[in-house]
Amino acid sequence: MLIEADKPLSQSLLWQIQNSYFHTAGIRAWQDDVVPHQISCNPFMARAYANLITAYIQDLGDSLNHDEPIYIIELGAGSGRLTFYLMHQLEEMWADLSPFRFVLTDYTADLLHFWQIHPQLQPYITSGQLDFALFDATQPAPLKLHNSQQEVTPQTADNPIILLGNYFFDSIPQDSFVIKQNELHSNLLSLYSTQAEPDLNDVTLWERLTLAYEPLPLDTPYDNPLYNEILFDYEQLPDTSITFPNIGLDCLQFWLEASNLLLLTADRGHTHAIDLLDQPDPLPNLHGSFSMMVNYHAMTEFIERSGGRAFYPPHYQDQIQTLAYIWPDKSNTQATFEHTFRQTICQNGPSDYFSLRTQLLSQIPEMQLPQFLSLMRWSAGDPDLLRVALDHLPYWLAQYPAWTQDTIEMLQQVHDQYLQLGENDRLPLLIEQRLGDM
Repeated sequence: MLIEADKPLSQSLLWQIQNSYFHTAGIRAWQDDVVPHQISCNPFMARAYANLITAYIQDLGDSLNHDEPIYIIELGAGSGRLTFYLMHQLEEMWADLSPFRFVLTDYTADLLHFWQIHPQLQPYITSGQLDFALFDATQPAPLKLHNSQQEVTPQTADNPIILLGNYFFDSIPQDSFVIKQNELHSNLLSLYSTQAEPDLNDVTLWERLTLAYEPLPLDTPYDNPLYNEILFDYEQLPDTSITFPNIGLDCLQFWLEASNLLLLTADRGHTHAIDLLDQPDPLPNLHGSFSMMVNYHAMTEFIERSGGRAFYPPHYQDQIQTLAYIWPDKSNTQATFEHTFRQTICQNGPSDYFSLRTQLLSQIPEMQLPQFLSLMRWSAGDPDLLRVALDHLPYWLAQYPAWTQDTIEMLQQVHDQYLQLGENDRLPLLIEQRLGDM
């Protein structure tokens, strides 16, 4: 049964279904581990981001207004864990420098309420370091901070704005196009179901849904000439299907009104033009909600043609794409950031970490305690690595009693920087019990 016919992907009912899921599930989407987030919200990623933010601020030097905060805004924060890890990392690095104000944003009010009453966040809320705001990428608007009641706008910020966009651009509307014989076609989407669907909030809907694309010739897809310029440049590619992040670019356009902007982003996607070859029609990756691959190549073109600069590894990032965008481009004053990006992303980045982590997880039971502690230091205190090792700690400590203090410090680090998402999340309790035994 036809549910919807011949719609641009960004205008499809898929996104309404997506919104309904998040509004209904709220924080349970992460408490129940339905929406994946560990690969993008972990201490290794937070440490890399903290190093990049520190380098960016150092490059700006005397241009900062030390009487005003530097806003670090996470778009689509979800569980809130990435910012919580980042606050701990920057607390160690930046205790005596310009004050940071962290802002968790999402378009679901239930998440703001969860953050607002979370016991672990209360010290940061009380000190004014942490605030919350609703933000909808499809309708970008100034942030009305929940606690301070201040309004944050790109145009009025005295200091640079730092944006975090992890697993954000893959979950907001985008369009689809097909290249056939060096000619661009709009890839329109129709939705079919095995039955009538009076309730689009039905959690079983995805089991019955079929997506069908049809390429049709087009003239001028967007009102923004730069979008069209970037898009029609893809006609040089061999036959393939590409997505275009039009809503993501609208969101970026809003934030580019700031005098200085840094965006740190990580997601599933394509960074290099060669990655766009031989792509099939875009299909949702289902996990309660859904996500789609991000065309980071188009975002890079947009940033650079708008006067900014993009940073990304020269190689393909197999696990997760991690990029940085700085606007405006001041290449002669970005040496510290450029060096730090090479060190923390190109040569020892999150994608490399997760490629090796997958293999090392299964080997933890065969490790010795000194090896495991080295792994935990490299990971910046990855809680999922510790979960595997908790039952082995008593045996290891009996063999290596001299490493007891190092083990205590490792357990305390994981405990303090781990944001608990619900009563069923027992890791903090298990760590406390192990510390008590020691």
